[in-house]
Amino acid sequence: MDLKTLINTDPRYKDVLRAIIDSPYIERSALEEKLDLSQADLESLLDSLSGEMIILELAGQADSSLESRVPKKVYLVNPEEEKSIRENL
Repeated sequence: MDLKTLINTDPRYKDVLRAIIDSPYIERSALEEKLDLSQADLESLLDSLSGEMIILELAGQADSSLESRVPKKVYLVNPEEEKSIRENL
């Protein structure tokens, strides 16, 4: 499914993409706060976008040694798709 179709099916995709473009390497918790979406809704949107390779989900280093066993997930826009994404926002 192309980006324009995704955005037309659910305008929340546009909000998620805008948040990720504005804050590259944003953590999931920060996205939840910024977008005021439930965890389930955000998970669904992120899964669709990462499945289409529109965004990339990366494992980042934890901030403290206590959290180091559970890598935090960060998101950024696929650099190959960034121009197309900016045109559709």
